[in-house]
Amino acid sequence: MKVYDYYETGDGVKVTHSELTASGVRVFFDRGNQHCEVALPQGVIVRNDGFSDAQASAFLLSAVRGRKAIFDYASNGGVAHAWAV
Repeated sequence: MKVYDYYETGDGVKVTHSELTASGVRVFFDRGNQHCEVALPQGVIVRNDGFSDAQASAFLLSAVRGRKAIFDYASNGGVAHAWAV
């Protein structure tokens, strides 16, 4: 599975996402040894290791709100290719 950079938050959480597959896209939130994984389009937290429930819920909300952009990027090679000419 290919994984693409998406963005990094001010408090150091790195957000990445998978390529588009038949089952959708996975969005990953990582900081140090903390990891949270959200499945789209289902909009569910698949895994949460080390983040609080409130943080994981915020990550889920962020992924669901950004779903359209994430799907566009996932099907076109990530953000780096979003503005390719």
